[in-house]
Amino acid sequence: MVKKEGKIGQKITELRFSGVFDYEKLYLAMYNWLRSHYYEVSETYKHKMVATGAEIELTFKGERKESEFYKYLLDVETHFWDMVDTEVVADGKKQKLNKARFTIVIKMTVVLDYQSQFDKSGFLVRLFNWLRFTIMKERILVLWAGKLCSEAYKLDTKIKEELGMYTAYNAYS
Repeated sequence: MVKKEGKIGQKITELRFSGVFDYEKLYLAMYNWLRSHYYEVSETYKHKMVATGAEIELTFKGERKESEFYKYLLDVETHFWDMVDTEVVADGKKQKLNKARFTIVIKMTVVLDYQSQFDKSGFLVRLFNWLRFTIMKERILVLWAGKLCSEAYKLDTKIKEELGMYTAYNAYS
């Protein structure tokens, strides 16, 4: 018998922004939020210069093991276009900020049996499928995925606060 895939996940939010912001503060806010919520963070970074400014792709992949049976993955994918440095006068002081267009996509995944404990025999594979689709279905979808979804929205709110957006709130805060 074939083991069904033990992943439940989806894209939670996609944020689009165009304007002036502090790239360093935004970067640190995302990274520190993941670290403060006990995620092991790995990142990838791509930078390319074009005629209109820099194009940057930055991805944070957060992983947190909740138990021996499941873990959380929270991915933050950013893509910046036409990024240039600019000086802005705020509160009578000159500040070096950045101007760009960008998108931030937050994705969540609950991974079941990440240690492959149920792959050892046909009986264990059937047991895993039975647990996943009958006994633990509500716990997986409501408790575990719901908690991770709530955390993803809190990260989205933190990003919006750093950007100074008026919609910097959500129902999960």
